[in-house]
Order: sequence, then C-alpha cells, then structure tokens
Amino acid sequence: MNEDVKPIWNLIDRPWLPCVCDDGGGKSLSLRNLFHEAPHIRSFAGDLPQQSVALLRLALAVLYRAYALRYDGDMNERDLREMWSYTWQQGRFDTEIIDEYLDGFHDRFYLIHPTRPFYQVPGLSYAAGKDMDAVGEMIADVPKPDKFLFSMRSQKALDGIDLAQAARWLVFLQAFDTAGIKSPVVGNTHVNKGKVYAPKGAIGTGWLGAVGPVFVEGGNLFETLMLNWCLYGGQTRMFGVPDDLPPWELDEPAGDDLDMHPSLHGPVGMMTLQSRRIRLIPDADRTRIIGLVDCYGDIVTPINKDDVETMTAWRESPAQQKKLGLSTTPLMPVTHNAGRALWRGLAPILEVDGGKDRRPAVIRWVETLQEAKVLEKDAHMLSLGLSIHAQGMTYGTQSSVYETGIDDTLALDMAFLRKDYPAIDAVTKLVSATDDAVRALANYVQNLRVVAGDKSSGGPAQSAADQIREETYGRLDGLFRDRIAGFTPDEDVESYGNAWRDEVYRTIVAIGRNYEDDDDVSAFSQRDAGRMGTMNADRARRLFYGALNKALKR
Repeated sequence: MNEDVKPIWNLIDRPWLPCVCDDGGGKSLSLRNLFHEAPHIRSFAGDLPQQSVALLRLALAVLYRAYALRYDGDMNERDLREMWSYTWQQGRFDTEIIDEYLDGFHDRFYLIHPTRPFYQVPGLSYAAGKDMDAVGEMIADVPKPDKFLFSMRSQKALDGIDLAQAARWLVFLQAFDTAGIKSPVVGNTHVNKGKVYAPKGAIGTGWLGAVGPVFVEGGNLFETLMLNWCLYGGQTRMFGVPDDLPPWELDEPAGDDLDMHPSLHGPVGMMTLQSRRIRLIPDADRTRIIGLVDCYGDIVTPINKDDVETMTAWRESPAQQKKLGLSTTPLMPVTHNAGRALWRGLAPILEVDGGKDRRPAVIRWVETLQEAKVLEKDAHMLSLGLSIHAQGMTYGTQSSVYETGIDDTLALDMAFLRKDYPAIDAVTKLVSATDDAVRALANYVQNLRVVAGDKSSGGPAQSAADQIREETYGRLDGLFRDRIAGFTPDEDVESYGNAWRDEVYRTIVAIGRNYEDDDDVSAFSQRDAGRMGTMNADRARRLFYGALNKALKR
C-alpha cells in the first residue's frame, strides 16, 4: 500500500470521544477505552449536546454486536436476562468480549481509508460544479455565510477541523443532517435538473431528525448503556437478530447512489443507519478535515419502525392511513416540541393509552427488568437515580437548515418506568390541568389589556399573554422537576398530588395578582371584547378565578 493512501486515525484506538468523568473532570477516550472506563464516565461532552445521543447509539451498536458474536444467537429470554443480570452485577463490561470484537473489525474504523473509511463512501465525488463543500457544512452551529455576522465562531477557524472533531460531526451528520437540495454525486440516479431533492413521502433529514429521541440515563455510562441495551420486547427480539448488522460489518461499503428502502432487521441497523453518502476530505498533511462531499443515502419512511427503533414513543396516524390507503392505522414517531419542557410531554413516554403500549422500547425494557427482578434498588445503582434524557434537532425552511436543538433531562424514580405506577396518571393529569390553568392566566392578562384599550386579538394584548405564559412555565419548571423527582412509591399519591396542585394554584394566583398590581387598567374602564361581550377588570378577574378553579379542581 502506498504511503499516500495509508489508512490513518483509527477510532478504536485514537482519543476522539470527550467525556465527563465521575470526579467532574474531563478526558477524551478512544472507542475501546470508552467501554473499559464506562463505570467511571458520567456522560459524553461533545461539541454540541445532541452529539451525545448519536454517539450513544454508536456505542450501543458495538455492544449489541460484540456480545451477539460471543453468545449463541438462539438464546431465549431467560438466557438473555441472565446475561444482562450477570453483566449488571459485575458493574462493568467484559473487556475481553469488547476487545475481541473491535480487533476483529479494526480495519473498518479508520476515519481516512482508501476503500473502507468509517461511516463514509470511498471515492465519493460531486458530479459537476464543485470539488467539495466547506467543512462548516457538517457543523450544526455554523450558520450559512449570509448569517455569519451573528455566529460566535470565526470563519477563519473553519478552514479545517481536527480529525477527532470531524469524527464526532460525522456521526452527528449521519443522524441529524438537514434535508433540502443536495448537489448530485457521481453515481446518483435521482438527479432532477442538476439537483437531488429529498424523496417525497420519506425522511429528508437524518433519521434522528424525524423522531423524538429519548434514552434512559443512569449514574454513569456503563449504567446508561445497560439500561438502553434492549434485548427483547414483547414478541420482538432485539439481540442477535439475523442480518442486523452495522455498516462496518458489511462485506461491501455503501454505493454512491441513494437507497430508497434499505432493509432494516433490528436496532443495530437503525442505530447506524447511513442516511447520507459522505466522504471527508483531509488537507495535504492529513491532519485536518477541510471539506466534505455529502448527498442522500439510505432513505426510510417513519411508518411502523417500532420493531427496530428503541428510542422514541409512537402514535397512531389515521391521516397516514388515509393518505397511503392502508388497511390498518400505522404508527408514527412522537417528536419533541422545542418550546415545551420535557415534563410537559411525559404522557406518550410513560403512559399506556387505552391498553396500547406505545412507549419507547427503552422505557419498556427497564420495566421488563424490574418485573423480572433483575433490576432493583440497590447500593450498586445508588438507589437508582434515573433520568429520562430527551435530545433532538428542529429544522426550518423545508428542513434545509437547523433551527434549534433540544436537550432536556428529567430525574425520576425507577417506578415511573412501570406502566402500573399510579403516580404516572397523577402527574400527566396535573400537567394537563396546569396547561389549562396557565391558559386561564394568559386569557386574564389578555382581557386586562383589552380593557386598557388594546385590540382583543394580536398586537400588544396577545404579546402580553404570550409573555406571561412563558414566564409562568418558567416559574413552574423547578416546581415540577422537584416534585416529579420526589414522587417515590412511599408517597401517598392523593395527598402528594393535592399538595403539588396547591403549589401550582398559589404560584399562578401570585403571578396574576402581581400583573394586575402593575397593570394600568382602571377599575372603572370597560371595553367591547367581541364575542366575550363587555369586559372590565372585575369581570376579567372573575373569569380568571372561575377558569383556574375549574382547571385545578378547587
């Protein structure tokens, strides 16, 4: 092999994964050392929070395959539980199993390689017009050139990035890349007037951009990986699934052309989906990445992927059933709302609706472990201080640009990951009641502004209502997080919920009174409020308390 094409920068041995250690310090680890030191690592600490879920899925794919190749693929559920329980009790992974696997595929983890570059297509090139895209195109927090005035980054600093950083953004890009128009690459057969568009009816962004990624977080990375290592669920087998392979185990790398409906056999294929055809371009010294070639790759639809995707909740979609002419109602992933805290969207994550369990598989897996008595509160897990961690990206302008990132963590008792835990119903009902109560407060503020002379819709009145709504949710955020974290099985559900409800009531009343005290509305003023009739301060107040009492059942 010529020196100029010699593979360099192997992710198994090179440090490229920034992590927070259990002592609060930081270090950068290779993929091998990540598993060796997992009990002493708290979390990932990448360039962007949302890199964490993409890197976690990569590590999980390695974990699935390393143990599947060591153990018999025909293991029954009891065998799988025993394997999981033994590993859990050891408090660490079997490094011999991990090392044997990584050594066996060592040549498939080079960032730069003439024939098998990691997560890339060798020799990929644009068909015409340009040699490469700027390296900033793969970095999510780099704006387009015309918006660079508002960036905290220097454009000069983006002439190139080091190989470790490029490896992290490569994994992120396969998971979260934007949609929109792409430049065609040589070999792409889906070119329309010199451009490649996101296929209709399929996902244009990376896979994780179209779902609501959720994972269970333990006290360290070993626990987090174990808690998200779903081995089976219901009638679905997730461990050792035939042909469920990551790209580095395939005999041939992905071709240049996109694949409209690649076969997905299990969670490993889903976690390592090559949604893009990418090639990173190094500088002459091969010490930095200075550009890339990027086009559409494995294209999937989000419908009925609940048997292979473990980290999102699901919902039935009659609209998709009608649109596609299906005989049954398909399942679609539940996505995150960037404008809402995680505690406001707990219902689809924790609740079983009408006997249909659409919770994320990782939630159901922890429930399975509890039911089998292989996961209980013990000294090993420090009384199981679990968290639900939601991450994701939102997009703008036909998903062609990143809009904002989602990163929210909610601490709760392990019991919340059991569908029969009474506190789940109490919490989701209180969240719904709180939404109604905040709406009552926003209407009150809007009515006061109408009395002051503002128009009933839009303008200052609507702006004041939106502002008070945001302020109220901000004030309630700490209360809900503390109350959810403290809602343990030894608490009486009714009395705990009532005390919590009272706190919500007092908070909202106080905000309403403060606003009224600071407002410039005369007690004698009255205005026509349209369908609401004549409005004055006293009537606005009575409507507010009536709606508040109804919402919070007082």
